[in-house]
This record gives sequence, C-alpha cells and structure tokens, in this order.
Amino acid sequence: MIKNIIFDVGMVLVDFSWERVFHELGFEGEVFEKIADATVRSQAWNEYDRGCLGDDEILSAFVAHAPQYEKQIRLVWEHIGEMIQCFPYARQWICELKDKGYRCYILSNYPKRTYELTKKELAFTELVDGAVFSYEVGLIKPEPKIYQTLLERFGLVAEECIFLDDNEKNVAAARELGIHAIQFTTREAALKELELLGIQ
Repeated sequence: MIKNIIFDVGMVLVDFSWERVFHELGFEGEVFEKIADATVRSQAWNEYDRGCLGDDEILSAFVAHAPQYEKQIRLVWEHIGEMIQCFPYARQWICELKDKGYRCYILSNYPKRTYELTKKELAFTELVDGAVFSYEVGLIKPEPKIYQTLLERFGLVAEECIFLDDNEKNVAAARELGIHAIQFTTREAALKELELLGIQ
C-alpha cells in the first residue's frame, strides 16, 4: 500500500530554466555551449549540488573549465537564482495529496547557495512532511545512500513510497532500493502513472 509520495524538485515542482537565463544574458551559439559545459553541464555542478566545497571553490572550478569566458561565467553565478521558477501546480498538488491522506517528501539535488536565493520559489516546502536536500547531507542522487538517508530519517518503508524524478538514472536507483518510481515528464503523464499505482 502506497503511503508516501517523494518529489524531486528540479523539473518536477520547479522549472530549472538555465537556458532561458543564458539567452537573457546574451549567450548564443558557441559561447552558450562553452559556458553550459563549464557550469550546468559540468561535473563541478554535481559538486555544487553536493555542498562539500565552498562557493569560491565551485566558482573557480567553473572558470577553470573555460577561463576565456570567466566574465560570462561570473555573470551566470550572479544570476543563478533566476534559473528557478516554481511550477503553478506545485503547491496545489502537494495539498491535494495530503488531503487524501498521503505524506509528501522531497529528495532533491540542490545547492545551498541556490536554495538561499530561491526560498520564495520553494515555498511549497513548508507543506511537506520532510525533505532531504543534497547540500545538507553531502550526497547526490543517484547515490543509494541519499535515498537511504531519506527513508531512515523519516521512518519510511521503501515499498510504501513512490518517487517522482525527471532523471532516468535517479529513478532507476530508487527502484533498486525497492521504491516505486516514475520518470517525470509532465504532471498530466505523472497523474496517469500514479493512478495505475492506485493514487487517485
């Protein structure tokens, strides 16, 4: 019996619209690609999520990937908070599930600096029964330990949980631990999959 719904944040409850911000900053073509590879598409971005390095170290790592674009990368750093926009349905969806008796949780790769900059867009977190953000625990999905941390912290049984995440590897890792998981594409598609699992 499903008792708990676990949400990823980025691209599930909020839009991580880094491409929009890059375009607004005037980055196009090769410049766009080089800066993306140095920042949001880099291994350093995973370490930003993990939260074990200081902000200066992360920024330096971004710049090291494309030192010729240091000015532009620093501009991205200043505008990181603008990449996050809450989806209109997020708060209502959590409320609806809780009204039906389900407990709701968050498991997200999320950097501390971005969290501090986007608290307003994450206002729905006040509604959930618990959350584990990567920067708090020094772990990132799809590492099994971060899922286990959520389960242990809140006394959850894996088989009683459904996890929604847009990333295929993160979904696969949850299933390996016995958690029911849905790869999120749209809310409409997720609702249909949830219904098949008995969530009305």
